[in-house]
Amino acid sequence: MRTVGWRTHAVCWRTLGSQIRRDVRGGAVRPIHSRVVRVLFATAEFSPFVRTGGLGDAVAGLAGALARLGHDVTVAVPGYGLIEEQGEFLNGAPWRRLEHNGLRVLFFQDARFDRPGVYGPTPGSAYDDNWQRFGAFSLAIGKLSPGYDLVHLHDSHVGGAALVVAAPSLFTIHNASYPMLGPLRPVAELLGLDDPAMALGGALEWFGQANYLKAGIVGADQVTTVSPGHAHELTVDETSFGLAGLIRSLPTPIIGILNGIDTVAWDPESDPDLPAPFSAERPRRRAESKKLILSQFGLNPGFLLGNVGRMAPPKGLQLLDNGLDQLIDEGARFVFVGNGELDPMLDRWVERRPKAVAHAPYSEPLARLVSAGSDAYVMPSQFEPCGLGQMYAMRYGSPPIAHFTGGLEDTVVDIDEDPLDGTGFVFRSFGHASLAKSIRRAHRYYADVPHLWDRIRHAGMTRDWSWGARAREYAALYERMLG
Repeated sequence: MRTVGWRTHAVCWRTLGSQIRRDVRGGAVRPIHSRVVRVLFATAEFSPFVRTGGLGDAVAGLAGALARLGHDVTVAVPGYGLIEEQGEFLNGAPWRRLEHNGLRVLFFQDARFDRPGVYGPTPGSAYDDNWQRFGAFSLAIGKLSPGYDLVHLHDSHVGGAALVVAAPSLFTIHNASYPMLGPLRPVAELLGLDDPAMALGGALEWFGQANYLKAGIVGADQVTTVSPGHAHELTVDETSFGLAGLIRSLPTPIIGILNGIDTVAWDPESDPDLPAPFSAERPRRRAESKKLILSQFGLNPGFLLGNVGRMAPPKGLQLLDNGLDQLIDEGARFVFVGNGELDPMLDRWVERRPKAVAHAPYSEPLARLVSAGSDAYVMPSQFEPCGLGQMYAMRYGSPPIAHFTGGLEDTVVDIDEDPLDGTGFVFRSFGHASLAKSIRRAHRYYADVPHLWDRIRHAGMTRDWSWGARAREYAALYERMLG
């Protein structure tokens, strides 16, 4: 049985990790404190190979930006059956290797991942043995880790790896509302952990179950999350999903670093999915994207509000249900892209007001069109650790109407609070009345103060939303961790 913590790992793990590193690199392993950090990312999603939400995009964006800074990045992800191209096998190890955009991608080969879907057979579902699938993946990360300077673990799926890696580890919380639970003793046996990890209050134990999110938090050398606002929320009892006491007890405080977006791939001046290019300085042809949306969905002209993402209660769209018709009668139009538990509600809206509301399944071209063609972007999330939709929207000239929470409070600046640099409209009370008031406020600016609306749009389009600045923050953190 193994003790918790990378410094006390068995030497035999280093042999396997170094061998795999030589297979991947084709050369000797470099010293640990070099200027170039050899970092292993471990994640359940990695775009474009596998993506169910923002996690895959965030991991891909950060990994790519770190590589462009000159760091040596490998990304490990389960080899799901839905991933067609997984490269060549590594000799003597359950991994396949592929080179992708300057990164090495390793796909973990295990029959339990060769199934329909990612976490379950259909979106929103979950396999009963996910604890076992991702426990096996976490254990494989531990065996792979000795050849790296640092292991960067992303979200609860790989939290168990923090207890078994043989290198310094950083654990990033992307969404604390999905803890990944399993039976305590079988998980501990799978990971090879001693009894203290299962004891009351131990590194794995959570109200009698194994909790991979807790394992990542207490097992890693440093914990981060995806915005400064959410870092604060995770220390507050009411907004921490029960984790506040645990996080407040960490020897090193949790750090919030905003996510970014790929501003090269998401560029309205060169986006092939738009009917016409435009820019912050030359926004006139943006109107062609709105015209296409109205035509495509048969909507009447009006103040067009867009939203792209999971149609789930935490995203807050149910706040529109009370009073939607009045907003429509005042000129509001809505286009929603994505699916989830709220689909029946949205589809009732479409049935009742087909000339004012549209709802379509997610596709990236449509997501880009909505960001480019909506007059404003409605994002009333009850909680939002970071959020990417508001960044895409601002990049494409659609000012957000957002609830003041998590990363939204760090990225959306209310125009009434900062008339010079405001980028959108914010409401602080999570309720229908607050959202409706903000929509009406935005509509008035749009209709009555066009020169100020142009300023809001320009401020959002010219803000630096790229991963470059975020990657530099992570690189500096890596250096501090390595000493």
